[in-house]
Amino acid sequence: MHIQRDDLIAGGTKRRALQILLQKIDEPRVSYAGTTMGHGALALAHACEDVGKQAEIFICADNDNEMVQKIRETNAIVHLEAPTPISTLHQIAQSNGYTLPPGFDLPEFDAALVEAMKDYDVSGYSEIWTCSVSGTLTRALKKAFPDKTFKTVCVVKSGKGDFAAPEKYHQPALNPPPYPSCVYTDAKIWQFALEHAADDALLWNTAG
Repeated sequence: MHIQRDDLIAGGTKRRALQILLQKIDEPRVSYAGTTMGHGALALAHACEDVGKQAEIFICADNDNEMVQKIRETNAIVHLEAPTPISTLHQIAQSNGYTLPPGFDLPEFDAALVEAMKDYDVSGYSEIWTCSVSGTLTRALKKAFPDKTFKTVCVVKSGKGDFAAPEKYHQPALNPPPYPSCVYTDAKIWQFALEHAADDALLWNTAG
């Protein structure tokens, strides 16, 4: 097996797509409701810094949270909120001005993600393994590489995939891989890949 080490990019794969998307947005400031379990907020914070915009991140956590500390290493403004549903947190963020939706769930981001995939060479792999929360990355990869076989591990109860992670979304991977990987998402691929992946499979590690 081979690993796509996007954990080596601060913010991971989504940062590449956001760099493309943000350059098409006129607003100088972009707000976002993030979670401590995913890397979307961190990706946006870095991407905004990359293109000269100001990110404002709304997140339910305390100041000692590891993800919050990583976001604070960028020029992003962080708004710490009490525990609340992501839909409510998004509404709070919207009151601050231009706001991207949770998970960047919009066609323009999907298109930017497909465009970002042009930088990757997957010609040597027979299959690509991904994890799925909203399915955005997997959909983009399938569009970018339509000739590849995909194996998807779903990490949320309401999602669909070839395999379903036994852990709940907020629980870390029971059998994490021997490389840095987000314990709530990408790390949950490893337990299935060990048994089912082809020798020339590519495991997409979105972030660490």
